[in-house]
Amino acid sequence: MRRRLRWWALLSMLLLLGSGLPPTAVAQTEGAWATYRFESALKRTAPVVYKEVGPGGEVTWRVAEETVSPAPLYVTYAVVKASATEYTLQVATSLEADGPPLSVTQIVVDRKTGKAKQSVIRRPKGLIGTVENELRPFREAGLPGGIREEVQVAAGRFTALRAPHKDGTVWVSDQVPAIGLVKAVFPHGTLELVRSAASGAKDLLRF
Repeated sequence: MRRRLRWWALLSMLLLLGSGLPPTAVAQTEGAWATYRFESALKRTAPVVYKEVGPGGEVTWRVAEETVSPAPLYVTYAVVKASATEYTLQVATSLEADGPPLSVTQIVVDRKTGKAKQSVIRRPKGLIGTVENELRPFREAGLPGGIREEVQVAAGRFTALRAPHKDGTVWVSDQVPAIGLVKAVFPHGTLELVRSAASGAKDLLRF
């Protein structure tokens, strides 16, 4: 049986990108958001149908297997609520930058401790609680050994701090709203900033 990389597995990878960093001292502004394109480096085997035309125009069809990469996944981080003591970080995935969300998770983060106070995800039957994760925004102050350099992504050119993180590399800039990440390269794939803004984020779990 072929093992397929499902979108919620990709989401789990993305939720771990910000773990292990100290709580940020930079305020998360309500309405700020940033959208990223995730290109998976993982492969899977898929059937491919080939059309072959023989002598006399006779058409035959042949099925073969081909190694392919999953379609890109888009993830948008947004601060949908904020107060002096906490903020709510929303993580939404989709198959297109402007497409309907596949999954929406919201994490309420305590500003003082940097810990998640609550985490919920939207399912067809409504909202359900999820286990507390360590998702936190990246900030330059949290990368003391980072090297400052220019990095080009779909959203433009940024001056960012490059630093190792887990088993990969991240580029971080305080100019990027919500999550602070410009680019990340890991064995399982690459995440690049597509666009961002300091306002306009929508609360996708508000009914």
